[in-house]
Amino acid sequence: MPVLRRVVLLIWMAVFVRAAWGQAMQHPGVLVSGTQLAYVRAQIKAKQEPFYSEYQKAVASEYGALDYKRKGPPADGVIDCGPYSHPDNGCHAEDSDASAAYLQALLWNLTGDHRYAENAIRIVNAYAKTVKAYANSNQPLQAAWSDEVWPRAGELLRYSHSGWKPKDIAAFTKMLTKVNLPEIYNGSGGNGNWELSMIDAMMGIAVFTNDRPLLQHAEGLWRERVPAYFYNFELDGPHPRPVPRRAPPRKDNDVNWYGTTDLNASVDGMAQETCRDLGHTGYGIAATTYAAETARIQGDKLFEAEEKRLVPALEFHARLYLRQDPVPALVCGGKVKPGNGYTFAVGYAEYHDRLGVDLPETKLWLEHVEQQPVPVDIHMMVFEPLTDAKAAPATGN
Repeated sequence: MPVLRRVVLLIWMAVFVRAAWGQAMQHPGVLVSGTQLAYVRAQIKAKQEPFYSEYQKAVASEYGALDYKRKGPPADGVIDCGPYSHPDNGCHAEDSDASAAYLQALLWNLTGDHRYAENAIRIVNAYAKTVKAYANSNQPLQAAWSDEVWPRAGELLRYSHSGWKPKDIAAFTKMLTKVNLPEIYNGSGGNGNWELSMIDAMMGIAVFTNDRPLLQHAEGLWRERVPAYFYNFELDGPHPRPVPRRAPPRKDNDVNWYGTTDLNASVDGMAQETCRDLGHTGYGIAATTYAAETARIQGDKLFEAEEKRLVPALEFHARLYLRQDPVPALVCGGKVKPGNGYTFAVGYAEYHDRLGVDLPETKLWLEHVEQQPVPVDIHMMVFEPLTDAKAAPATGN
């Protein structure tokens, strides 16, 4: 084969492979982009609200304390989590430590105070060197919750000249891919908050490890689960879609919409777990929007793909959280179990600030959340208003 023809062929093959696997990953690119970080940093410097108040709350919080004391991991390296974390051998400790690592890494990026970076590095290194396995019935869920947060911390440290050593990055990568990823890779046929958390976690691991096929796998699961988690009459008719990969039903835990069957457009946005409680539904909404935001940063349009479901979902559940009106009888017989406040800031920033969609109920709920003395901090939700109270006006990521 002539040399020129061989060169042309190699160039063509390189272009083909790049197109097939997608563009290079954007970094930092797990939930928070470089563009958004720069915007938040400028807002804090100018003492613009609500960012400045949220920043003050973060600095004053336990997770943002410069003298934060790590709570785990267990000495034997096994995080053992039963139903509702009973037993709790390292479960809540990992939740707290992952949240602290992320917030300290975030504060390092926002302030330039290297003490925050040092704290975050100590936390992630301790887990990377120690954790060997997850155990008990909640092991895949615990792995999902932690891996929704660990890669956020890793991204902010790795791409900020933090001083995180290559050998430690390699150990952290091994923990994510060899210990955690096998727990979540195949998703879950149970309640949607489980699988959506797994999907969000997989996206974070994919970005951190520059694994485009893993990102595409996670996005595929997202595209299957979201239509089965959020109802839309126009798309679904009177019956919500069945749960994909559904686990065998139990009398005390019907994951197939908790008995909900006949619906109409008045309840567009209702979720598969709404009739379970607003707490677990909040987990599902958070994981859904976080995964979509990571995908957006990486150039994919999950938010647009499911706008007809997610916009009503934000508005519908914001009304339930605000409790301004009676719960319609069509919704769980007019009774919904409450749950603590979830911010919806990521979804609002995308649909309202970037895409220009009006979400009046969600806006009211966010204003209520911003008045609270401490932001929501539970599982995957860590100081969300600090990074996403508003979207950066600049184009791009």
